[in-house]
Amino acid sequence: MRAVLAEGLRRARAGGRRTILAAVGVALAAAMLGTAVTVAYSLSTGFERAADRADLPDVLARFAFAERAEVDERVRALPNLAAREYRTEFTRIRLRANGERTRRGIVHAVRPGRRGYAVVEGRDMRSSAEEVVVERGVARAWDLEVGDQMRIEDLGSTRVVGIAVGPDNVAFPLASAPRVYLSAAGLERRFGGRLPVNVALLWTHDRDRVDVTLQQARATSFGIADLRFVTRDGVRVLIDRAAGIVIALLVALSLVALGAAGVMLGVAAHADVQRRLPALGVQRAIGFDRRTVAGAHAVSAGVVALPAGAA
Repeated sequence: MRAVLAEGLRRARAGGRRTILAAVGVALAAAMLGTAVTVAYSLSTGFERAADRADLPDVLARFAFAERAEVDERVRALPNLAAREYRTEFTRIRLRANGERTRRGIVHAVRPGRRGYAVVEGRDMRSSAEEVVVERGVARAWDLEVGDQMRIEDLGSTRVVGIAVGPDNVAFPLASAPRVYLSAAGLERRFGGRLPVNVALLWTHDRDRVDVTLQQARATSFGIADLRFVTRDGVRVLIDRAAGIVIALLVALSLVALGAAGVMLGVAAHADVQRRLPALGVQRAIGFDRRTVAGAHAVSAGVVALPAGAA
């Protein structure tokens, strides 16, 4: 056994560049496959954790701009309703920060109460139009930190006071538009007047009876234009669909890496066998048995593959 190990280690050291090349191929394939498995697990289990942490509502309703009192008169009478909050969503807003800019920004003006997002760094905004909370995907893509400045169309310079996770959509840049949050009260003081609303967040007593709440909401929605509902389960489907695309790409890249590593190792092994045939004949002639010769080559391959695969 010692002879087998010694011969295998000697062969691995003697391989030089070929050994390094084979190790790199195995490590690359293992890394890609490990990344695909890790991302798949994280995406499959992460939604519920993020949704619970952010207090994601059971129903998100979007509609044309309307007065808050008019909408609330209908919403508060819905059955199975535990809580409700309203937002004003502005789209196609120019945002600029840290050398990055877009004309497709989304601004949510939020009111005190349940937010539907979780602040993971910094703090939530106060009732000021000069403070902004940005989503984590935007912060990462634009390299933003708490304390940085962001310019928002018609508002000017604002200070990033928090970074948040809103699990009702995939993160930017998978989502095509970056989203930020401002204080509705601060905007109303800044520009005067009352902001209309076009988003309602609904929490129910019994999540299994959301369909009853939705039926009543549709029945009493006369006069509310362009009404659309997305349930928590619907959000999960949208996230899973986006996650499926990401996982499919990672798996495809992993398969390409595995195939490339296999071809590379196969070519290297064939060349190695052809080069070592005379040496194998000499070993057999001087008394090495088949088990020792085969074992030495197996140890040599293991020395390359196991550390690279573990990495």
